[in-house]
Amino acid sequence: MATKDQRSLARAARATLRAKFGFDGFRPGQERLIVSVLSGNDTLGVLPTGGGKTLCYQLPAFMSNGLVLVVSPLISLMKDQVDRARRIGLRAASLTSQDPKDAQQGHERRLRQGRLDLLFCSPERLEARRLRDILRRTRVSLITIDEAHCISEWGHEFRPAFRRMLPLREIIAAPVLAVTATATPAVRDDIARVLGMNNPVRVVTSFDRPNIRWVVTRRNSGAERIRAMVRLVRRAPPECAGRALIVYAPTRRLVVSVRRALAGRGVIGDAYHAALPGEERQAVQERFMSGASNVVVATCAFGMGIDRGDVWAVFHYAFPGSLESYYQEAGRAGRDGTDSLALGFVHRHDWRVPEAFLERAYPRPRDVLALLRRLRATRRARSGVSAPRIPVPDAGNVAHFKWLMRSGALRLDPVLAEWVENWPDGETEGPPRVRGRPVVLTGGSPDLGPLEAARRQAVDRLRAMKHYCGRRKCRRMALLRYLGEVPGWRSCGSCDRCERRWGVQS
Repeated sequence: MATKDQRSLARAARATLRAKFGFDGFRPGQERLIVSVLSGNDTLGVLPTGGGKTLCYQLPAFMSNGLVLVVSPLISLMKDQVDRARRIGLRAASLTSQDPKDAQQGHERRLRQGRLDLLFCSPERLEARRLRDILRRTRVSLITIDEAHCISEWGHEFRPAFRRMLPLREIIAAPVLAVTATATPAVRDDIARVLGMNNPVRVVTSFDRPNIRWVVTRRNSGAERIRAMVRLVRRAPPECAGRALIVYAPTRRLVVSVRRALAGRGVIGDAYHAALPGEERQAVQERFMSGASNVVVATCAFGMGIDRGDVWAVFHYAFPGSLESYYQEAGRAGRDGTDSLALGFVHRHDWRVPEAFLERAYPRPRDVLALLRRLRATRRARSGVSAPRIPVPDAGNVAHFKWLMRSGALRLDPVLAEWVENWPDGETEGPPRVRGRPVVLTGGSPDLGPLEAARRQAVDRLRAMKHYCGRRKCRRMALLRYLGEVPGWRSCGSCDRCERRWGVQS
C-alpha cells in the first residue's frame, strides 16, 4: 500500500505530466517507476518497446533538485535525445566523442555551474577521471541506466564498461534507475547485482503485444519477398492508409536494393544504414518522425529512440540473430494500440548473415591473441630506428581490440574506447584522433573466458531465433516464454499458427 508521501508524489507527478508533457495519464508501469525514484529508491524497470521509458527519467528531471545523469550505450542517438529534452524545457547536453571539443568544454562548464538538468554520456566516457571529478562535486539527483540489458553478460548487447560503474555510486549519492525493454529474469537479477542496487523496486510490465499479428513466411528469392511485401501494402486495410511501414534488412547492400525494388513497384521510401553520412541519417529520421516519409528500409541502426506510434507494419526481409533484437524491432509496430503486423521472411540460406555477424562480433580467441602478440612485438621494436607504427582499431580488427580491452590486456584512451564500443556495422569513418598514447598495454595475461562465454551465448540466441522461425505452435507464446512470461492461454489468435490473416501463408 502506498504511503502518504508516495501518494503526494504521485499527485505531483501527474500534475507535471499534464503541465510539461500534455498527457492526461501514465502508461502502465510509468507512475510506479517515477514515484519510486522520487522516493529515493533504486529501481529496475522493464517496459516493452514503446512503453515510454524516456519519460521515466525526463519527468523526475523536472521535479528533482539536481542533475539527472543518463548513461546510455547509444551515442548516435544522444543528439536526438538532447533535442527532445530541450523542446520540453529541460536544460540538456551530451558528452560524447562525436561532439566538437569546444562543445564538450561548454557542457562541462555548465555542468560545474549547476546549469544542467539532464546529461547523457556513454559508460566508457564515465571512466574518464576528468568527468568523474566534475561529477563528484555536482549535485546529482538520479543516475539512469538506459538500455540496461547491456550491463549483463547474459544480455544480447553486452557492454562491459557498464559493469565497471559500481565505483560511480561511491562518489555519487543518488538512487539508480535501470530501464530496458528486453530482459529475461536472469538478466534482471544480473543488472541489480552488478549495479549494487539496494533492495530495488522492480516494475516489470507485460511483454505481450496482442494488437500485433506475428507472421513468419518462407520465401526463397528476393523477388518473391518484394512481391509479397508489395501485395501486403496494396491489400492493407483502409485504416492503414497514411500510416508508417518499416522494413528491416540485415546489410546496407540489401537495404539499398530492397528500397530500390520497392520503389520500382510504387512503394516509395527512404534508406537508412550506418554508412550514410550523419546529416543524411538525421534527415531520414526527421522525415519519418514528422510524417513526411511513411516508409523506411533500414538496418538495425534504425529504431532506438524511434517512437512513432502509427507504424502499421514491420517487415523483416530476413531475421536478426536474436529474439531480443527481433522483439525490439518488430515491437515498433502498433505502439498506438491499433492492429498491426510483424512479418518476417525466412529461408535456410538467410542464416549465413547473422552467423557471419556473430563471427565478427565474437572473434575466435586465437585471433584475438594474435593481435595482442603483434602489439607486444611492436612495443618491443619501438626502440629501433625504423620502429613499426602501433596498430589502432579499424574496421577489420575493432572487435579484437574490444575484447582485448575487456580482458584487461590493454587500455584505450576513453574517447577511443567509446568509439570502439559504439562501432556499428558498415561504419566508414576511422577512429577519432587522440593525444598521447591511444593504446597502452598493461602487461597482464588476457582473460578471454568472457569472450568464449559470449560466443556460446550468441550461438544460443541465434539457435532460439531459428527455433522460433521453424516452430509449428503459437509464436506469440514462444516470444513471451522466452522473455520470462507465462501466458494463460495456448492459442493466441494473433499469429500465423493460430489465425490466418493478412493474406500471407507460411
